[in-house]
Amino acid sequence: MPIITMSRKKTLKDKERLFWEGEEKESFFVLGKGTILISKLSESGDESLINVLGEGEIFPHTGFFHRSPYPGTATAKRDVTVLCIPIEGFERFIREKPELAFKIIQVMNEKIVYLQRKLNEVLSLNVESRLKSTFSYLVDVQGSVIQLTHQELGNIIGASRETVSRQLKKWEHEGFVDVKKDRIIVKQKFDLNN
Repeated sequence: MPIITMSRKKTLKDKERLFWEGEEKESFFVLGKGTILISKLSESGDESLINVLGEGEIFPHTGFFHRSPYPGTATAKRDVTVLCIPIEGFERFIREKPELAFKIIQVMNEKIVYLQRKLNEVLSLNVESRLKSTFSYLVDVQGSVIQLTHQELGNIIGASRETVSRQLKKWEHEGFVDVKKDRIIVKQKFDLNN
Protein backbone atom coordinates (compact mmCIF):
# COMPACT_ATOMS: atom_id res chain seq x y z
CA MET A 1 0.00 0.00 0.00
CA PRO A 2 1.62 3.33 -1.03
CA ILE A 3 2.17 5.88 1.73
CA ILE A 4 0.13 8.55 -0.03
CA THR A 5 -3.06 6.44 -0.01
CA MET A 6 -2.84 5.85 3.76
CA SER A 7 -2.02 9.51 4.49
CA ARG A 8 -4.13 12.61 4.80
CA LYS A 9 -3.36 16.28 4.25
CA LYS A 10 -3.96 18.71 7.09
CA THR A 11 -3.79 22.50 7.08
CA LEU A 12 -3.17 24.63 10.15
CA LYS A 13 -3.48 28.35 10.81
CA ASP A 14 -0.93 30.44 12.69
CA LYS A 15 -0.50 29.27 16.32
CA GLU A 16 -2.75 26.24 15.82
CA ARG A 17 -1.48 23.05 17.51
CA LEU A 18 -0.82 19.93 15.47
CA PHE A 19 -0.22 17.84 18.58
CA TRP A 20 0.44 18.35 22.28
CA GLU A 21 3.32 17.05 24.36
CA GLY A 22 2.26 13.81 26.07
CA GLU A 23 -0.61 13.12 23.65
CA GLU A 24 -0.81 9.56 22.31
CA LYS A 25 1.19 9.27 19.10
CA GLU A 26 -0.84 7.90 16.21
CA SER A 27 0.87 9.56 13.24
CA PHE A 28 4.04 11.17 12.14
CA PHE A 29 4.19 14.07 9.72
CA VAL A 30 5.91 15.48 6.67
CA LEU A 31 5.92 19.28 6.58
CA GLY A 32 4.79 20.38 3.13
CA LYS A 33 4.45 24.14 3.57
CA GLY A 34 5.33 26.56 6.33
CA THR A 35 7.17 26.28 9.62
CA ILE A 36 6.44 24.19 12.72
CA LEU A 37 7.75 25.13 16.17
CA ILE A 38 8.42 22.28 18.61
CA SER A 39 8.30 23.17 22.30
CA LYS A 40 8.40 21.43 25.66
CA LEU A 41 7.09 22.44 29.06
CA SER A 42 9.52 22.62 31.95
CA GLU A 43 8.61 21.35 35.41
CA SER A 44 7.84 24.96 36.38
CA GLY A 45 5.40 25.27 33.45
CA ASP A 46 7.59 27.46 31.22
CA GLU A 47 7.49 26.71 27.52
CA SER A 48 10.87 26.18 25.86
CA LEU A 49 11.23 26.21 22.08
CA ILE A 50 13.47 23.28 21.18
CA ASN A 51 13.26 23.05 17.40
CA VAL A 52 12.16 24.86 14.26
CA LEU A 53 11.10 22.65 11.37
CA GLY A 54 11.08 23.62 7.71
CA GLU A 55 9.46 22.30 4.57
CA GLY A 56 10.22 18.68 3.74
CA GLU A 57 11.09 17.67 7.31
CA ILE A 58 9.73 14.49 8.86
CA PHE A 59 8.72 14.67 12.53
CA PRO A 60 8.51 13.95 15.41
CA HIS A 61 12.08 12.77 15.40
CA THR A 62 11.59 10.14 18.06
CA GLY A 63 9.50 7.03 18.24
CA PHE A 64 8.78 6.16 14.62
CA PHE A 65 8.46 2.55 15.68
CA HIS A 66 7.56 3.03 19.31
CA ARG A 67 4.20 3.89 20.81
CA SER A 68 5.52 6.56 23.16
CA PRO A 69 3.58 9.84 23.47
CA TYR A 70 4.53 12.90 21.44
CA PRO A 71 7.74 14.28 23.01
CA GLY A 72 6.82 17.95 22.53
CA THR A 73 4.10 20.27 21.28
CA ALA A 74 3.98 21.14 17.57
CA THR A 75 2.63 24.60 16.74
CA ALA A 76 2.09 26.16 13.31
CA LYS A 77 3.99 29.34 12.50
CA ARG A 78 1.83 31.09 9.90
CA ASP A 79 -0.16 28.85 7.53
CA VAL A 80 1.09 25.26 7.47
CA THR A 81 0.32 22.15 5.43
CA VAL A 82 1.39 18.71 6.64
CA LEU A 83 0.97 15.16 5.46
CA CYS A 84 -0.21 12.93 8.34
CA ILE A 85 1.02 9.34 8.06
CA PRO A 86 -0.43 6.74 10.45
CA ILE A 87 2.32 4.87 12.29
CA GLU A 88 0.72 1.43 11.92
CA GLY A 89 0.41 1.71 8.16
CA PHE A 90 3.91 3.11 7.87
CA GLU A 91 5.35 0.18 9.87
CA ARG A 92 3.73 -2.26 7.42
CA PHE A 93 5.10 -0.24 4.50
CA ILE A 94 8.66 -0.32 5.91
CA ARG A 95 8.46 -4.09 6.39
CA GLU A 96 7.60 -4.35 2.69
CA LYS A 97 10.36 -1.89 1.64
CA PRO A 98 13.20 -2.14 4.20
CA GLU A 99 15.55 0.01 2.07
CA LEU A 100 13.51 3.04 3.17
CA ALA A 101 14.62 2.44 6.75
CA PHE A 102 18.13 3.56 5.74
CA LYS A 103 16.78 6.88 4.48
CA ILE A 104 14.95 7.39 7.75
CA ILE A 105 18.12 6.61 9.70
CA GLN A 106 19.97 9.27 7.63
CA VAL A 107 17.34 11.89 8.42
CA MET A 108 17.37 11.04 12.12
CA ASN A 109 21.17 11.11 12.19
CA GLU A 110 21.21 14.64 10.74
CA LYS A 111 18.74 15.74 13.43
CA ILE A 112 20.79 14.16 16.21
CA VAL A 113 23.92 15.95 14.97
CA TYR A 114 22.04 19.28 14.89
CA LEU A 115 20.60 18.82 18.39
CA GLN A 116 23.97 17.78 19.79
CA ARG A 117 25.59 20.88 18.26
CA LYS A 118 22.82 23.04 19.68
CA LEU A 119 23.33 21.58 23.16
CA ASN A 120 27.09 22.17 22.95
CA GLU A 121 26.49 25.77 21.88
CA VAL A 122 24.11 26.50 24.73
CA LEU A 123 26.64 25.11 27.18
CA SER A 124 29.74 26.81 25.78
CA LEU A 125 29.09 29.77 23.47
CA ASN A 126 28.14 33.38 24.14
CA VAL A 127 24.77 34.73 23.04
CA GLU A 128 26.04 36.28 19.80
CA SER A 129 27.67 33.01 18.72
CA ARG A 130 24.56 30.99 19.60
CA LEU A 131 22.38 33.41 17.64
CA LYS A 132 24.73 33.27 14.63
CA SER A 133 24.62 29.49 14.66
CA THR A 134 20.83 29.53 14.96
CA PHE A 135 20.52 31.94 12.04
CA SER A 136 22.81 29.74 9.96
CA TYR A 137 20.53 26.77 10.65
CA LEU A 138 17.33 28.78 10.09
CA VAL A 139 18.54 30.07 6.72
CA ASP A 140 19.02 26.43 5.69
CA VAL A 141 15.52 25.53 6.96
CA GLN A 142 13.47 28.66 6.11
CA GLY A 143 15.55 30.57 3.59
CA SER A 144 16.71 34.16 4.04
CA VAL A 145 13.40 35.36 5.52
CA ILE A 146 13.18 34.25 9.16
CA GLN A 147 9.62 34.37 10.47
CA LEU A 148 10.25 34.03 14.19
CA THR A 149 9.70 36.58 16.93
CA HIS A 150 12.55 37.89 19.07
CA GLN A 151 11.04 35.92 21.97
CA GLU A 152 11.01 32.69 19.96
CA LEU A 153 14.64 33.25 18.97
CA GLY A 154 15.49 33.88 22.62
CA ASN A 155 13.78 30.63 23.59
CA ILE A 156 15.83 28.73 21.01
CA ILE A 157 19.20 30.07 22.19
CA GLY A 158 18.47 30.40 25.90
CA ALA A 159 18.49 34.21 26.07
CA SER A 160 16.00 36.96 26.83
CA ARG A 161 13.96 38.72 24.15
CA GLU A 162 15.74 41.96 25.04
CA THR A 163 19.18 40.43 24.49
CA VAL A 164 18.12 39.07 21.10
CA SER A 165 16.65 42.46 20.13
CA ARG A 166 19.90 44.26 21.03
CA GLN A 167 21.97 41.81 18.98
CA LEU A 168 19.63 42.11 16.00
CA LYS A 169 19.83 45.91 16.13
CA LYS A 170 23.62 45.65 16.12
CA TRP A 171 23.55 43.30 13.13
CA GLU A 172 21.06 45.54 11.33
CA HIS A 173 23.41 48.49 11.82
CA GLU A 174 26.29 46.35 10.46
CA GLY A 175 24.20 45.38 7.38
CA PHE A 176 23.78 41.68 8.14
CA VAL A 177 19.99 41.74 8.59
CA ASP A 178 16.89 43.86 8.05
CA VAL A 179 14.54 43.64 11.02
CA LYS A 180 10.89 44.07 10.09
CA LYS A 181 7.79 43.86 12.28
CA ASP A 182 6.94 40.27 11.35
CA ARG A 183 10.21 38.89 9.96
CA ILE A 184 13.97 39.19 9.80
CA ILE A 185 15.65 39.25 6.41
CA VAL A 186 19.17 37.84 6.39
CA LYS A 187 21.22 39.86 3.90
CA GLN A 188 24.58 38.09 4.23
CA LYS A 189 25.83 34.76 5.48
CA PHE A 190 27.18 34.70 9.02
CA ASP A 191 30.80 33.75 9.63
CA LEU A 192 30.51 31.15 12.39
CA ASN A 193 34.25 31.25 13.08
CA ASN A 194 34.32 34.68 14.73
